[in-house]
Amino acid sequence: MKKTTRECIDSMLKDTWDNDLEDADSRLKYALAYLTGDEDIKELYELIKTGKAPGAGKHSGT
Repeated sequence: MKKTTRECIDSMLKDTWDNDLEDADSRLKYALAYLTGDEDIKELYELIKTGKAPGAGKHSGT
């Protein structure tokens, strides 16, 4: 995960200088989208996005 985080930071710094990520909300969206390939981050992203734990509310068909 450290490698992915470093790659995200490097990518954000490049894009920030290109004025694509001028505000905090844009930077946060970018970082979360970039990092969702990591399973731990993906779960965190789903929690932030939906306000629910991943898999919450899903019931089996039994």
